[in-house]
Amino acid sequence: MVAPCYCPICHSTEEKVWRCKTTLVFGTEYDFLECPLCGVFYFSPLPTVAQLTRAYSAAYYTFDRWREEGKGMVFARRLQRWKARGKLLDVGCATGFFLHGIQQHSQWDVYGIDFGPSAVHFARTQLGLNVQGGNLADVHFPANYFDYVHVNNVLEHVLNPLELLQECYRVIKPDGMVYLAVPNGFVDSRDLIAFYNEEQLPARSHQRHIFFFQKHTLLYIFDKIGFAITKKQTSGWKRGLRSVGKFPKKSDWKTGYYPCTTPEQSVLEGDITLRAHKPPLPAWYHSYRFWQGHLHRIAGLHNIGLNFLFLLRANK
Repeated sequence: MVAPCYCPICHSTEEKVWRCKTTLVFGTEYDFLECPLCGVFYFSPLPTVAQLTRAYSAAYYTFDRWREEGKGMVFARRLQRWKARGKLLDVGCATGFFLHGIQQHSQWDVYGIDFGPSAVHFARTQLGLNVQGGNLADVHFPANYFDYVHVNNVLEHVLNPLELLQECYRVIKPDGMVYLAVPNGFVDSRDLIAFYNEEQLPARSHQRHIFFFQKHTLLYIFDKIGFAITKKQTSGWKRGLRSVGKFPKKSDWKTGYYPCTTPEQSVLEGDITLRAHKPPLPAWYHSYRFWQGHLHRIAGLHNIGLNFLFLLRANK
């Protein structure tokens, strides 16, 4: 056990449970703690902005353009069945390919925000998108401005998750929707802890996660902010079963968790490098992949899955 400290989610000062040592970028080391009250796992101390900036080098943004734009195309069709026009914000939009697909196949106005300077520069200059850098709260969008806010695997990366969701609540219209996808912290934390226990070395959070939310943590946050859940699902059950020991782990499961041995290149020193060009795939293929992904989702929140998916409405 460690000395009492302030939980960044529920603000409890109860003694936290020490789980292991972790690292993020070269030369860093953190305690990996669990709050006994709300159940969140997190890095302590939290990384600095400078450390996070190093973590999000240009090499991090190796997304498949055609796949992401294809997702945007399919998503645009679903949006238009709900509303012909509207304003959509993608929080953590990366290079903007998903947003570009929506823009090209709908009449929706699209906006984005991302922490990585390289990604923001690419989205603006190469795709002409309205994308801002930094934290959502710093952009100062008007209240009740967006019809749809998309937060896909972002909450676990930011220094102030509560502030991010509170800002989503502020900018969403009373009849709008917030889509939130976030890893199941119970599963997502298992391999970090297992690596440390077996190797006695700090486990690197190679996906740059610094918060790990259990299902009861998320329900506590939604209630605190004022979100109502309209849909909740679990996905990634195969990876989840491996992490909790129900399926054998892959032989190379430790590869991504080895500590960093060399300094990272600064995000300001590199440009986004796209994957090798592929011929665009037909629209039916992207629709097939979209629905294939939905078939692997289970209704409700289950600890056998890697990811939790929510549709939220603001109680305004």
